[in-house]
Amino acid sequence: QELNRICPDKLKVPSGSEIKLQYQADGSYPILAVRLQECFGLSDTPTVNQGKKEVLMHLLSPGYKPVQITRDLRSFWNNTYQEIRKELRIRYPRHSWPEDPWTAEAIRGAKKRNQS
Repeated sequence: QELNRICPDKLKVPSGSEIKLQYQADGSYPILAVRLQECFGLSDTPTVNQGKKEVLMHLLSPGYKPVQITRDLRSFWNNTYQEIRKELRIRYPRHSWPEDPWTAEAIRGAKKRNQS
């Protein structure tokens, strides 16, 4: 139990998904590969080892392709997100790409279509 508290197998992201961590044999930063839209509303990079070690975030497109690798999520939202957002809005128009990722609702899939 103590080991799982310090080095969990999974981390819960704002969308509610529990994403498996990939620990490295060399002890470097554990990798959290997660779709970008599942992290909306998350201001800081998640940590393990009681907050002592940040994870290396592999932020993925809806097609599970890496669009950014970062240990500083706050800097990503502030400096890089708007540029990546432009590209992703064209490539994935059915998905939500809000201007303000800080307050946007994290989602698991595409936008719901209007029912008429």
